[in-house]
Amino acid sequence: MKRHALNPRIYKSPFFESTVKYGAGDFVPYNGMWMPYNYGDTLGEYWATIKTATLWDVSVQRIIEISGPDAYKFMSMLTPRDISKLKPGRCRYVILTNADGNILNDPVMLRLAEDRFWLSTADGDVLMWAQGVSVFANMDVNITAPDAYPVQIQGPASPKIVAALFGDDILDLGYYHCTQTEIAGIPVVVSRTGFSAEVGFEIYLQDKDRGDELWEMIIDAGKPHGLIVSSPNRIRRIEAGILDYRSDILVTNNPYECGMDRLVKLDKDGGFIGQEALKKIKAEGVAQKIVGIFIEGDALETHNENRWPAFKDGKQIGELTAFVHSPRLEKNIGYVMVDVEHAELGNQFTLETPFGTRTATVTDMPFIDKDKKIPRQKLR
Repeated sequence: MKRHALNPRIYKSPFFESTVKYGAGDFVPYNGMWMPYNYGDTLGEYWATIKTATLWDVSVQRIIEISGPDAYKFMSMLTPRDISKLKPGRCRYVILTNADGNILNDPVMLRLAEDRFWLSTADGDVLMWAQGVSVFANMDVNITAPDAYPVQIQGPASPKIVAALFGDDILDLGYYHCTQTEIAGIPVVVSRTGFSAEVGFEIYLQDKDRGDELWEMIIDAGKPHGLIVSSPNRIRRIEAGILDYRSDILVTNNPYECGMDRLVKLDKDGGFIGQEALKKIKAEGVAQKIVGIFIEGDALETHNENRWPAFKDGKQIGELTAFVHSPRLEKNIGYVMVDVEHAELGNQFTLETPFGTRTATVTDMPFIDKDKKIPRQKLR
């Protein structure tokens, strides 16, 4: 959607004018806010993400804060992941489940204090869900949407950029750690997280009137290191095996279908919403599962408007959720939610695409950096 057609009922981020200045041509609504997604050179942005660094406005990851005396107990109830050992200053990727065991959202959780949590959410109304649950939870919690707006700096040069902004001590921040600090009097939270599987950081602005100022400070710090402005790179996230909520994960999917078994502890202390349903699902097994695939043939365009059906022996067995052409692998790669009997490595089936029938072969994920060593590396 072009800028002139932006609906005022959807909010602009504090970095909106900066994204336009640096080339954002298209925006889509996400969590009630406009997300810039097209800067005109997806392939160039991909190479910058893996060779230098890219700056993304991801303010659409709306922040939900859970605080108060019962904040930990309430947060633990919302997710099947065990967070009992999570200390302040640490982050976790979590899922939120409903009573049926299905996935409502997959936020990154930041524990800022013993009694204060942030959820950096995917597209979905977590605020209303959490507030609704709290009405019946009989717990002493406050659930709000604070003024907190993240940008991401992703790529191998990102440590040099954040060190220029915050000093070298920021390089001691471990993978999935966070810290509260400031820059030029602007309060921020910095976390070593991101949506690229490269070394990366997120900076959460806490003064919405100073977004363009912070943006220019990041640009200035990044100039010597090849920083460019982009949107979250679709190619890199699929190479990394990162699933996207509302694209690859739907509210009708459960964690076992999505390969998220590690995020579920069925016997966790205190229980969680969806616990009994997930016990039953695990005992009975799932009927479908998301898998990685190679797609034969010439390079496919890097977008699709609909899920493409997958067939085996004339019967539909699933549907493709995402695909790209990987420049490094020189292959078309993607994800398919497929009947579980066809999910084993090496299985083949066909995809009906706008470009004709293509053969797909099941492979494991991630496609690149299978042990995820890149984002975990020590920085000094």
